[in-house]
Amino acid sequence: MRNQFNIDEPLVIDGYDSDIIVKDAHALNTVESILKHREKVKSRLLFLADELYKRAYHHDDSKLQDPEIKWLIEMDKEPRYPYGSPEYFDKMKRWDKFFKHHYKLNRHHPDHFSNGIEGMNLADLCEYIVDIISYFEELHVGEALDTVNKQADRFRLDDQLIQILKNTLIEYFTWFGGDAPYCDGANPIQGKPSDEPSPMKGLDISLIEQAYLNKK
Repeated sequence: MRNQFNIDEPLVIDGYDSDIIVKDAHALNTVESILKHREKVKSRLLFLADELYKRAYHHDDSKLQDPEIKWLIEMDKEPRYPYGSPEYFDKMKRWDKFFKHHYKLNRHHPDHFSNGIEGMNLADLCEYIVDIISYFEELHVGEALDTVNKQADRFRLDDQLIQILKNTLIEYFTWFGGDAPYCDGANPIQGKPSDEPSPMKGLDISLIEQAYLNKK
């Protein structure tokens, strides 16, 4: 956008709709204020994105280092039980030394903090919930809802955070599959490649959850 304006020659904001025209100093100040705010938001979102980028490339680094890698090799001599199952938690108790060490070094686990999930920040929460769902090859709606409910019971999550996590998983990572397809018009979607956007995005999450509960 040009810094100078001329009332007789309306200023068109570069890169924006042609009907956005600045005709005087007051309008110019308004537009400049909006653009300045947008730049601040962009830079801070990119700062957060950079933090998530780093976490994506360094997630669970400690598992590939001693002593965790040695312990994991021993642990894997028995089956990897479904997340949240009684067998899973029994294995956790027996390998308490591994989990204590891992939690101490990795803040994406609520167990890292003395006050649990209340000690976490938003970046921690993002890594935490993605970590949990990555136990699934692909994530169906029911699995997403059950996963969050199990986490809520385990870590005493409040209702607002429970709903935020469900919204996030359903809108970005899940779809109806198998005998409960999501229907796009006349064409049911039985599944989707993981690199495609979720067909759940923008839908009423409470209705999706209620439909799943009714089906159970």
